[in-house]
Amino acid sequence: MKRWAICIAAICAAMSAAGQAQPLALSAADYARAERVLDYNLKGRIKNATVAPQWLAEGRFWYRRDGERGAEYVLIDPARAERRPLFDSARLSQAMRAALPQATAAPELLALQVDGEALRARLRGAGARELDCDLHTYRCQAVAATAAADPGWLLSPDGGRAAFVRENNLWLRDLRSGTERALTSDGEDHYGYGVQPDFAMRGVQRRQGRGQTRPYAVSWSPDGRHLFGLRFDERKVLPYPFVALAPEHGFRPVAYELRLTLPGDREPARDEWFAVDVEAGGARRIAIPDGWNAMREAGVLGWSRDNGRVYAAIANDGRPTRARMIEIGLRDGVVREVLEETSDTRVQVNDFLTRPAAVRVLAASDEAVWYSERDGWGHLYLYDLRDGRLIRRLTGGDWAVREVIGVDESRRRLYFTAGGREPGDPYQRRLYRVSLDGGDPVLLTAEQADHDINDAGGGFARSGAADPLSPSRDYVVDSYSTLDQPPRSVLRSTQDGAVIAELERADVSAVTAAGWLPPQRLKFTGADGRTEVFATVYFPPDYAPERAKPGQYPIIDAIYGGPQVTNAPVAYVEATAAINPISRSSLARLGFVVITIDGRGTPGRSRAFHDVSYGLNHDTQIDDHVAAIEQLAARYPGLDLQRVGIYGHSFGGYSSTRAILRRPEFYKVAVSSAGNQNFQGMYAGGVLGLDRLLTGPLDYGNGERLRPTPDAVPAVYRAFDNACLADRLQGKLLLVYGDLDENAYPAVTAQLTSALIRANKDFDLLYLPNQDHELFRNDPYYTRRMWDYFVEHLMGARPPANYRLQPPKQLSTSGF
Repeated sequence: MKRWAICIAAICAAMSAAGQAQPLALSAADYARAERVLDYNLKGRIKNATVAPQWLAEGRFWYRRDGERGAEYVLIDPARAERRPLFDSARLSQAMRAALPQATAAPELLALQVDGEALRARLRGAGARELDCDLHTYRCQAVAATAAADPGWLLSPDGGRAAFVRENNLWLRDLRSGTERALTSDGEDHYGYGVQPDFAMRGVQRRQGRGQTRPYAVSWSPDGRHLFGLRFDERKVLPYPFVALAPEHGFRPVAYELRLTLPGDREPARDEWFAVDVEAGGARRIAIPDGWNAMREAGVLGWSRDNGRVYAAIANDGRPTRARMIEIGLRDGVVREVLEETSDTRVQVNDFLTRPAAVRVLAASDEAVWYSERDGWGHLYLYDLRDGRLIRRLTGGDWAVREVIGVDESRRRLYFTAGGREPGDPYQRRLYRVSLDGGDPVLLTAEQADHDINDAGGGFARSGAADPLSPSRDYVVDSYSTLDQPPRSVLRSTQDGAVIAELERADVSAVTAAGWLPPQRLKFTGADGRTEVFATVYFPPDYAPERAKPGQYPIIDAIYGGPQVTNAPVAYVEATAAINPISRSSLARLGFVVITIDGRGTPGRSRAFHDVSYGLNHDTQIDDHVAAIEQLAARYPGLDLQRVGIYGHSFGGYSSTRAILRRPEFYKVAVSSAGNQNFQGMYAGGVLGLDRLLTGPLDYGNGERLRPTPDAVPAVYRAFDNACLADRLQGKLLLVYGDLDENAYPAVTAQLTSALIRANKDFDLLYLPNQDHELFRNDPYYTRRMWDYFVEHLMGARPPANYRLQPPKQLSTSGF
């Protein structure tokens, strides 16, 4: 009997070893297959993923689509439910060449306007000439080309003038005559008008003469009479050095001194408003109330009917946290409080920090729609602008408003997206209509999918290039998809959501031909045993539950974990070409099961779910990840819980490091790039708003908010510092940083390495000269080294020697 038991045990062990066997080496062909599905190689490869409607005043709209031979243009008449080509391309090309023989054969539309019964198109011509064409008669004439807008110009509402920055001051250019004049004269270094401050994370680029921007945090009034903006004072902020040790030209290292506020600094960056009367010139300084700072993520919330008053939001990060909507008089500089919101944790104007404020000023009725999580969920409330009186709440329930899409002031209707009101995935957005006069929301999108009404590109602020609602507010353009259903764009009625016309079905043939496979959307239970957490999982192409052998597939946790965004895709386009984390499809191609989890502490759900991360509590989210991965392995055969790795960039660089330090028994390999490994060495201050969003007021003891000694650390940051866990490192850790990274300073990575050295721990370090925060998305060498690290140390295989990934065709500038 004992002999049989020994034999059976030996057979089981052999079977297990065979199941865990991995290829001894991966080939260049394996890497080439993974490279074909790398995010930046799939970006933009899906044709007609969205529709950007260009509405005409009379109710029709046109849009550009990807045709088989290039750009095509479509005209939609919603009233007739009619869809047709905007013009006959062959006939128009002939008319273009008749007027301008050098004109390109393929019409490229620049603008379209109604001219009586006809439509007139402005088309690209040749040289300094454009073409003005009647699309009814197909007659064209060559005209002088419109001057290209300078990237440093902030165009006036009528397009006739532009504000720009010159030597720390605002200037005005008349685009018709070309004349220029100064609007301000007292700007200076580190205290300019419209100058991008150093804390905006582009200071090195600015000193290198790159990244020219329009006037920063400056807006035109709708009537074009005033400029309103924020002015930042960094004159007394201590310098912070960035050093290019291997500069592109020469051999002497180049130092860039930026003015950056660290926690506890006695002289932080400060902000104030200003207003400029464009005709009279000169700036009126408007002080922000003491103890308050502008909520930069809110921007300008709206304008009064007479354009003489502007509405904005300010915040105070004390206890409790407070936010106010305020009215600012441009002519007299008077600041008036409209309403105030308080919270024991954070106050935001959208649960997602990167999204536009879910606030609307209704100037015609002196009302405002305000976003609040006061009842535990993100909802909308209607206020009287004149006296700050709450008129009524507009939405309510255990679900979350995501975006305000638009308002129909004449019919008193508001359009918004929300998640969790309908059964299914709470992260999928649906479109609703609600009356400003009360009543329940009306669902306008019945399909169980993510409805990307604002062409947000995976969760980031809309470009503003197109309004999805028609001028009459009778129609809306909606693009929706799931992970395995490509985008479909339709025109809907805003009355009942009925589909008026199908506009496009995305062509995904290029990404499928590259070998991309849709991931799976899964639900798990968090570490508390009761909270639902959602994940998106990328399986290797050969994975089949019925054929999987025990321990065949190592697992990689692709993490970000920051409190401002979610990272597990729910829509098709984002799943193919994400912003952060990337490489999920590629790593799955190499033989890993890759999972991204939105654990507690991330936005998009209830306030309680999100507030887990307030006070820099990140450990709960890591525990949720561990719990979800354990359930994944129990649900899907063949996954190896003894080989779990993790990687991430930016906040994910912090999260992945913390995971392998805090849970060394679970995570065996980590690749952490550009991590904010501690916060006492990172940016801070009321102007940035991070204290308000992450921790509330800092306390160095006895309520002291200023740093008493150079090495003092506020209590809330001590436990957050990954260096405190350096002695717990057991697995393989690769730390990566770029020497010109202004988002996650190189110094904080170096400070962590110092702690690891003191703890006598082995780790790997990859230094990338002249790289900024975009290294994760733009540097093919980093990507190849990250793949190699997991192949070698988690899979136990040999990567192909010196495989060279091709760089992206277009560099990313996403910033997180």
